[in-house]
Amino acid sequence: MSSYQFSLSDHRRTVQRVLLITLGLNLVVVALKAAVGWLTGSLSLMADARHTLSDIWTTVVVIVGLIGISLGWQWLDVALTFPVALLVFKSGWQVLRENLPWLVDEMAIAPEAIHAQVMQVPGVLNCHSIASRGLLGRQVFIDMHLVVKPTRVEAAHQITEAVEERLETLYGPARITIHIEPYDYESEQITY
Repeated sequence: MSSYQFSLSDHRRTVQRVLLITLGLNLVVVALKAAVGWLTGSLSLMADARHTLSDIWTTVVVIVGLIGISLGWQWLDVALTFPVALLVFKSGWQVLRENLPWLVDEMAIAPEAIHAQVMQVPGVLNCHSIASRGLLGRQVFIDMHLVVKPTRVEAAHQITEAVEERLETLYGPARITIHIEPYDYESEQITY
């Protein structure tokens, strides 16, 4: 027998050491990703931290399964596949649920709420064709058409800046696009 050959117990110990090292490294990675994600507000990093956390649980389950097999409990390995599948499903569902509004351009703010706020700005006659998307508190995109009382460009511009400031104050970080329409603009399709 060559000195390079390992016994089965040596092989198991090597696998267990590798798994424990992997477990320790993954714990550090999760802590770092979660901390940086929380500090920067990055949903991607926090989602990735949760994904790595599911890897940690998977590694723990593999270690428990190996211990069970070494004790002669082969059924334990099969039984532990169900919790792993549930962990993977739960992690995927959380990532999807948190990022779905970004993916489908879900409405961020009700048009009626934006309309009510904009109509309080002096000089605004009408606000319509309002759309918003994004996530409140992170980044919101608002688009609207605005009919203002002044006919001079400078005065109309001041009103749009007042509208932008009011919406930015109320709804957090926002990119607002305003389309100015003529004073005498009329349409049967003016809606929120």
